[in-house]
Amino acid sequence: MNLKTLPVLSIFLIFILGAILVADNTTATRPTADENNLCEVILKPTDIKNHYLIEIRLINDQPLAAITFPLLIKAAKTEMMYDSISFAKTRAEFCAVKIPNADTAEQKFNLGILASMTPPLKYIDPGEGLIARLYYTSRDKTKLEDIMVDTTFFPPSNHLMGVLPDAKTNISPAFRFIREK
Repeated sequence: MNLKTLPVLSIFLIFILGAILVADNTTATRPTADENNLCEVILKPTDIKNHYLIEIRLINDQPLAAITFPLLIKAAKTEMMYDSISFAKTRAEFCAVKIPNADTAEQKFNLGILASMTPPLKYIDPGEGLIARLYYTSRDKTKLEDIMVDTTFFPPSNHLMGVLPDAKTNISPAFRFIREK
């Protein structure tokens, strides 16, 4: 082996070792569905024609520092249009950061919540209840039965997932969609 190939070989080995360590670390924290935690989405018509309320409810058995709710919200052959969001009288009303992100082209919606950013740190305590109310409008002739809400992947890296206060442990709530007439 000559002296010119030694630095190249050393860099290659360091790169491979680093990749193995990173891959091993991400596998250990990958979330799996957890029956003790549940995200429940309830679709309800409102008194206004073609206007719908989508409630995001959460059951969590551990305190959460942050959580993302990436949702696919669409109707059979028409678009659903995001109108607004409300956190009034919800479990997330106190949270420091609440970022709704509607992607109307893909019919996706992502809600990111960070409970606290500065001391005193506060978390979404274990429990159950309403997190947010979304308001959507559809085109004419859309029926409640045509509307579907499901969890989805929201690029670049959002899954239905909560982060515990240690910032290393994730939970992945089970998901349930309910239509109320």
